Amino acid sequence: MNEQRKSIQSLTILLDEKRGTLSNTYYQFGEKLLADSVDPVILSGAVNSERLESWQAFRASREADTRTVLDIKDALAREQELERFRKEILAQLNEENILYSNELSALGKALCDSYTPEDVAEFGDFYDKVASQQDELIKLEQKQEKMRRDIEQSGFFSKMFAQLKIAGVATTIRQFRSRLDRLFAVEARTLLENGTIDAKAEAAGPDSPLGVRFASAREVQNRIATLTQRDQAVFDDLAAVRAALDSYGASSNPSARISELRSSIKEADKKIDSLVVLTAREYTDKFLDENGRSLLGNTGDGHTFSDMGMYARQLEQIAVLRSDIWTIRQKIDVLETSLKIESLDKNISSYSRSVEEYTRKIEQYTEMIANLRKTIADAELDKEALVQHRISVEASLPRDARNEAASE
Repeated sequence: MNEQRKSIQSLTILLDEKRGTLSNTYYQFGEKLLADSVDPVILSGAVNSERLESWQAFRASREADTRTVLDIKDALAREQELERFRKEILAQLNEENILYSNELSALGKALCDSYTPEDVAEFGDFYDKVASQQDELIKLEQKQEKMRRDIEQSGFFSKMFAQLKIAGVATTIRQFRSRLDRLFAVEARTLLENGTIDAKAEAAGPDSPLGVRFASAREVQNRIATLTQRDQAVFDDLAAVRAALDSYGASSNPSARISELRSSIKEADKKIDSLVVLTAREYTDKFLDENGRSLLGNTGDGHTFSDMGMYARQLEQIAVLRSDIWTIRQKIDVLETSLKIESLDKNISSYSRSVEEYTRKIEQYTEMIANLRKTIADAELDKEALVQHRISVEASLPRDARNEAASE
């Protein structure tokens, strides 16, 4: 029995292998049948138009979903790349804007220092705005200097109070300088960006303080313009990439959309695989039965594989596999049936032994019953004799004694 079970196990493994080979053969054959049916050179006509349309639709859907997944991944990679570029550009712009503000402030101061009465037409408003602030700053600085001189001649407590006042004036001076720097920068930005300052800077010469500050500010301005253009270009590219993601339905949750598309691809693959195998099986079933035998007859024309048309080679392969599978299944059936017979033989032997045992016990119990019945009959006779004896004895007693014996 163990050998039979081992044989069944080996045959089952072989059966699975054959079935796997047959499944792969069906798939390859089905793909060829479908491909040949749409190939304008072959046009075998082996597959009906409805089946072809379904196959082409499933494949087109799968290809579209696959392209979309790849496009989404490319778009996400491009988006990350552009975001990184833009972050770098914005960081550079921030640094350049800080530098630009400082350069503009220096340019405004240089322009103020080089101001002459001849410049009143173009720079009079600028000079009036900054000159008043400069005058205030000069007054504060003079006041601070005077307080420092006076403190040397003050007493201890007066000196402490004077130091507090000097600290307050110093804070005011810093605020004025900061405000004046911002004013220089604001005014110089306007003059630089509208070109008003160009002629004066050129006339002053490249080595003059104004010329140097002008060239430096213009250089930073040009770098900012270049960075701004690059930022706009990257921003436009980002907008295009995000619009593409939106068109793919992946703008809000790309991972979920990719998972959805992959599920759709898997479902399409299942449908395609099922349809391809079904096509091969249906075509094969026109020529072969499930056991691999020809349906065209066994004698005369039409019983050989060469008579089965352009796919005779594939049909022959399938016939061999179907026949092998049928043979293996029959062998397994024989072995399993033999095991069942052996099992039934064992049961029958067990039942027979039980019958013999029960028969022996029945005979034993029958004898025991007969003996018990005889014992009961003998006991009944003894009982009757004793009853008669008791009656005889009671009859010989006086009446009073009989009554007493009866009451007892």
